[in-house]
Amino acid sequence: MMLQQESGYFFDMKYFEEKALNGEWEIVENYLSGFTKLTDNRYSMKMCFEIRKQKYLEALDSKEKTRALEILGKDLKVFQTYNEELYREITYLLTLENFRDNEQLSKYGDTKTARKTMIVELKKLIEANPRLNDKLVFPSLKPSRLRTLINQSLNWQHQLCKNPKPNPDIRTMFVDHTCSPPGPAGASSSTPRSPSVPAAVNPSAVAAATGAGTSVPLNQTLVSALKHSRTPPTPMNNEQRGKRLRSVPQATEATNSLVVRQQVPRSLDDLTRTLFCTLNQGSTVTSMDFHPSLHSSLLIGTASGEISFWEVGRNERPILKPFAIWNSATCSVLFQAAYAKDSNVSVCRVSWSADGKYLGVAFTKHLVHLYTYQAPNDLKEHLEVDAHVGSVNDLAFSSPHKQLCMVTCGDDKLIKVWDLTGHNLFNFQGHEAAVYSICMNVKENVEYILSSSVDGKIKAWLFDNSDTKVEYDAHGKYCTTMLYSADGTKLFCCGTSKNNGDSFLVEWNENDGVIKRTYAGLGKKSMGMMQFDTTKNRFLVAGDDKLIKFWELDNPNILASVQVDGNLSSVPRVRFNRIGSLLAVTTADGRVKIFANADGIKHLRAIQAWSCRASSKANTNPAMTHLELGEGSSARRSKSFTELPEILKCQMITLPDTMYPTAKVARLVYMNNGVGLLGVGSDGTQKLWRWNRTELNPTGKAMASACPVLWLPNSGFVMTNDVPENSEGTIPCAIISKNDSYVLSACGGKLTLFNMLSFKVMVSFMSPPPRSTCLAFHPQDNNVVAIGKEDSSIHIYNIQSEEVKAKLTGDEKCITSLAFSMLLAVLVSSDADAQIFFWSIDTWNLKKSLKMYLRDESPVTGDTQVQFHCNQINLLVCHREVLSLYDASRMELVMQWVPKAHMSGSISCATYSGNGKLIYTALTDGNIVIFNADTLMLRCRIAPSVYLMTPNLPNSENVYAAVLAANPQEPNQFAVGLSNGAIKVIEPQASRRGNNGSWMGKFKRAGKPPRHGGRACSSAMEETVSDDGNSGANTI
Repeated sequence: MMLQQESGYFFDMKYFEEKALNGEWEIVENYLSGFTKLTDNRYSMKMCFEIRKQKYLEALDSKEKTRALEILGKDLKVFQTYNEELYREITYLLTLENFRDNEQLSKYGDTKTARKTMIVELKKLIEANPRLNDKLVFPSLKPSRLRTLINQSLNWQHQLCKNPKPNPDIRTMFVDHTCSPPGPAGASSSTPRSPSVPAAVNPSAVAAATGAGTSVPLNQTLVSALKHSRTPPTPMNNEQRGKRLRSVPQATEATNSLVVRQQVPRSLDDLTRTLFCTLNQGSTVTSMDFHPSLHSSLLIGTASGEISFWEVGRNERPILKPFAIWNSATCSVLFQAAYAKDSNVSVCRVSWSADGKYLGVAFTKHLVHLYTYQAPNDLKEHLEVDAHVGSVNDLAFSSPHKQLCMVTCGDDKLIKVWDLTGHNLFNFQGHEAAVYSICMNVKENVEYILSSSVDGKIKAWLFDNSDTKVEYDAHGKYCTTMLYSADGTKLFCCGTSKNNGDSFLVEWNENDGVIKRTYAGLGKKSMGMMQFDTTKNRFLVAGDDKLIKFWELDNPNILASVQVDGNLSSVPRVRFNRIGSLLAVTTADGRVKIFANADGIKHLRAIQAWSCRASSKANTNPAMTHLELGEGSSARRSKSFTELPEILKCQMITLPDTMYPTAKVARLVYMNNGVGLLGVGSDGTQKLWRWNRTELNPTGKAMASACPVLWLPNSGFVMTNDVPENSEGTIPCAIISKNDSYVLSACGGKLTLFNMLSFKVMVSFMSPPPRSTCLAFHPQDNNVVAIGKEDSSIHIYNIQSEEVKAKLTGDEKCITSLAFSMLLAVLVSSDADAQIFFWSIDTWNLKKSLKMYLRDESPVTGDTQVQFHCNQINLLVCHREVLSLYDASRMELVMQWVPKAHMSGSISCATYSGNGKLIYTALTDGNIVIFNADTLMLRCRIAPSVYLMTPNLPNSENVYAAVLAANPQEPNQFAVGLSNGAIKVIEPQASRRGNNGSWMGKFKRAGKPPRHGGRACSSAMEETVSDDGNSGANTI
C-alpha cells in the first residue's frame, strides 16, 4: 500500500473501503492524501468532508464530547471558510443530547450502517473525481521492463569483473556476480550452467525523440500528455492485464445478429442498436456528420463529390448539392491542370462548426468549400479555398483566441489554418509524408492540434508556432484517426496496421504518452481503414468485419456487436449524433442505416408525428403557415365543443392556510415526487403543503379528496425571501431541486437557497440590481442554475463554487421564463417583448431568436412563458394573446390557439400536464380550458362558477386563476392560485371511480347542474349557451 500511495499510480478501492468500514480514519485520510488534496477540486473536498463528518458523528454518538470538539476544531475547521452556515450547523450538534434530534440526521442509524452509506457516497465521488478515476485500474506494465532492470544491474556488475567473459555464467540474483578466473583450455564446470540472461535492451528503443526546431512554449499539461515520443509498448494479453476492481466478463466471438456481453443493463439500454430507418443516398458515402444541435439532421459527403442534408426523422433529403467549381479564376494552375486531366472529385470530409452555422467540405483535389447554414434548409455558398496541392484529407473547426477558424491538412504534408474570409493564418510543416487526419483539443486554456501522417507519425502543434516539439509513432505505424472523449480528457486512436493489416483501437495515457488500454474484439486482416466514433464520455463504436461493435470507454472488452442485414462493407463508416441517441452506419451500396436508442426513437417518432400534422394542415389550407384553432367559422367552433367527451364531475379542495395573512399567490410549484405543493406569495413568503398518509389517502400522494397540511418544521422557521423596500411590481420566482431537498427563490432581492426540510437558509447570493426574474436548474447538475435578470441578461451560476460560468446577452427586455432541453442541448429563454431565444448549453452561444406573430402577421408584445414537453422537443409558449406550440429541434412554429369570441378573457397562464398529453390553460374571464397537447384541440372547459363555489355575483367577476401548476405524478391533477389569494387543487372525480380518470374520457350530454354544496371539496356541472347562440356546448 505504501508503493501505491507514494507512486499515486493505483488507487486500491477494496483496501480503502476495508479501512473505512473498520473506522481506521487516520489510515483512510493518509492513503487518500497520496492521490489528492482537499483543495484539488470539489470532489476531493466533498470526500474529505464526508470522512471527517463521519468521524465527528461517531464521537458524538459515543458521548465523547471532548474528542468531538477536537475533531471540530482540528479537522472540520477548514471547511468554515467554504461554508460558514454548514460549519455552524455542525457545531450546533454539540449542544444536542442526541444529534439525531436534528431533522437532517433523524434517519442516521447505527455506526456500521452509517459507514456503509458513506462508502456508497465516497465511491461515487471517487469515480467522478478526475484525480482518481483513471487510477482505479492497475496500470499495465510492459512485460520486458523488469527483465530490462535486471539486465542493467547485471551488466553493471559484469563491467566490474576483472576478467569479464563474453557469455557470463549467472546462477542466482541473490549473490553479486563475478566472472570466475580463466581456467585451462577446454576445462568446463561440472555444475550445469543456467541459461544466460539476454543482453540489456538497446537504450535507443526507449529514448525520447524530439522534433527539430526551436523551443516551443508548451504548457505543462500538453508536455505531460504528449512529450513521450517513444514507440508504444506491445499490448498485453488478457492474462497479463491487471484485474479491474469490478468484475468484467471476457468477450466472446460474435456469432448472432446481436451478441451482448454481461454488463450493466443500463449500458445496453443506452446503446444505439435498434434499426430505425435507411437513407438511400445513391452513391458511396465517404463522410458523415450530424448537426451539433439539430440532432436528427445528418450531413453526408459522397465519392461522387456531392453533399446531402438529410432530416432523419422524416427520411427526407431537402438539400442535395453536386460538386461544382464556384470560381475557377481563383483556383491555382495546378488544380486546373489536375481537374482537366481527371474531373472525378470525391468528398474526403464534411464537418460542422460547433455552433452549427457553418459546414466545411474537403475534396480529393485541392479544394475546400465553406457554407453558411440557417435552419431548416437554408444552405448558402460562403467561401471556396484552393487549400492544398493534391487531396485535402481532413478538415476541422477551431477557435484560437476566440476566433472561429478552419483547419485543413493534405497530401502536400502541410496543416493550414484559415479564417472565414479565406485568409491563411498559419502553416504547420514538419511531416515527411501526407497528413492523413487532424484532431483539435483544449487543455488548461491552451488549444492545440494533433496530426497524423500516412507514415505513422503523430505530431502536436500549438497555434502561433509552426514548430512541434512533440512527436511519436502511431500504434500501427500507418494511417491513424484520433478522437478525444466529449470532456477532452481521453484520447483514442484507431487505424489499421501497415504490416499485417490488423485493425486496432487504443486509448493513450496522456501522462506518459503510451498506450493505456487496447480494446479487444477486432477482426484480423482488415480490407480497409477502420473508422470509429465516441459519445457521451461512455461509449466507443467501430465498424469492423461487417459488424458494428460497441465498447465502454473504461472496459477493453467488447460490450455488444450488431450484425446488420444488408450490404455492409467490411469497414463501414459510423457516426454518432452529439447526444449519442442516433448512430449512422454506411453500407457498400450507397445507403446509410440509422440506429437509435430509446431516446432517439422517441425523438424521431415525435418528429414524424409533427410532420404528419403539418402535412395534413398544409393539404387542408396551403396558404396557412400555422394552425389556429379558435378562429374560423362557427361550424368549426361548434365542432370543437360537440366532440367533447361526456361531462365529468370534478372535485377540488381549497388548501388550508393557518399562517398569518399574506399577499396573493404569485407562483405555484409541485414537488417532483408529487406529494407537496409550494406556494410563493407576492411578498416573498413561501408556504409548503404536504399530503400525509391517512385512511382516506393511504399512498400519501396529492389528491383533491384529502386535505393536505400546511407544513412547518419543528424549528418554526418560515421561508421568507429578502424583499427590498422598492419592490413594487416585483414578481417572485422559485424552483425546486430535482431531489426535492431545496428551493431556490427570490423576490426582488438576493437569491436564497432554502432547505425544504428545515426551512433553513443554506446560502444567499447575487444581490440586485439587476433583480432576478426567473430561474431554471440545469437538468444534470442541481448546482448549476440559469438566472434570468431584469436587465435582459441570463447568468449561468454554479452555487457550489459561487461563480458565474457564463453571462448570456441578446434579449432586449426583462427575461420572463427559462427552460432546458438536454435532448437538444439548448436553453430557451423568453422576454417581456414576446421574443424567444435558443442558446446552446455546450458553448452558451445564441443559436436563434424568434419574434412571436399572430396569423395576420401582426406582432405581439408582453410577457411570455416557455415550457418543454416531457419529450424535450415540443415547446409550449404562453402569451396573453396566443398559445403556441413550437418544434424546438427545428426552432419552428407548428400551431397556435387564440381565445374564442365567447371566451372574453386573455390567457393568464398555461402548463403541460404531468405526462405531456394535456395542456391546462387559465383565462382572465375565469374559464379554465384543457387541450390535447398534440393538436391543441379543446377537450374540456371548466366554468368559473365551478371552482369559485359561489353564484354569479358582481364581486366575483374579476376572480380568476392567476397561476397554475400541474402535478408531475398525477397527469389529471392541477392546482390554481386565484387572483383573490386562494389556492385550489382540481381533478376529475371519475379518476377516483376507475372510469378512465381523465379529462379526455368518454363524455355524455349534461343535464341540470347540481346545487353547489357548502364544502370546499365539492363538484358542480352546468350546460351553458355560448355567446354565438350555439346551445349545448359541453362544459364543466
